[in-house]
Amino acid sequence: MKDWVSDILAHYNLDEEFSDQQVLILWERLVGEQLARMTRTVRFSAGTLTVEVASAAVSQELNLLKQRYIDLLNEEMGRKVVERIRFIPGRFPRARRASSEDIEDSSEEEISLPEIEDEHLRSSFADLYRTQRRREHAMLKAGARRCPRCGVVFFGEGEICPGCQFDEIADKE
Repeated sequence: MKDWVSDILAHYNLDEEFSDQQVLILWERLVGEQLARMTRTVRFSAGTLTVEVASAAVSQELNLLKQRYIDLLNEEMGRKVVERIRFIPGRFPRARRASSEDIEDSSEEEISLPEIEDEHLRSSFADLYRTQRRREHAMLKAGARRCPRCGVVFFGEGEICPGCQFDEIADKE
């Protein structure tokens, strides 16, 4: 059956495009387990890989590593396929609310990012992650709540965060 599919793709000149879509699958393996939990590939089109990210902080850190991931993906593909990576906010479900025990332990949380070779960058990413977690825990303790759609911790009116409220309005237009 595989030969049959390959023949059809080749007949319609879609075999290269089909091959290029493997980038979507390769992302998770190349970034490693921890970053894969905070990201999700959405689409690959015209040389641009679009990746949803769990937060602006993750997006900012990944933007610093963007060229490295482009190079790794192209190396894995055996040719230049990826020209750009776009990071966009995504909706990542949260399993549970933080407990008081989590708040106490968050400053000592062990963060391992072996896929980031540069020690300084790895340490900075881990520090940023721990700082963000402490901030979220403090906000939850002060009465904030977690958005059921995207997981961001926020104060304010409504069931969902202001960002998701904005998206909801934009989707209706």
